[in-house]
Amino acid sequence: MRNSISPMSHGRQPCRPPRGFSIVTAIFLLVVLSALGVALLSISTMQHAESALDVQGARAYQAARAGMEWGVYRQRVDGKCVASSDFALPANSALNGFRVTVRCTQAAGALPRFQVIATACNQPVGGVCATANATNNPDYVQRVVQAEF
Repeated sequence: MRNSISPMSHGRQPCRPPRGFSIVTAIFLLVVLSALGVALLSISTMQHAESALDVQGARAYQAARAGMEWGVYRQRVDGKCVASSDFALPANSALNGFRVTVRCTQAAGALPRFQVIATACNQPVGGVCATANATNNPDYVQRVVQAEF
């Protein structure tokens, strides 16, 4: 008789491939992909908000420029500076929702010098746009344009 050694003779169990490894990997991948999806969604939302604020900033600049041109025109037509004027832009225009505050000053001297400062904003405090009145609202947009002549 031959002396054969069986694998079970020394009290060892036969090697089996580990079980459950694929489920751990699948859960890990699901968590990582979910986190990546949430991060991409957050970035996309932030970019949309920044884009909307950029458009509002361009509209505020155009409103301030319109106010400045109005102030220069009034000085040229009336021949005098109106110290301060405040008005809302027409409701049927692309600048609806903006309010403009126009200030005009005249410097004394041999030649008259005028300065027109127009401030436009989308959320005026007390009906007037001014840098000191700037709110902490994240949608608040304000632009200032000035001309000297």
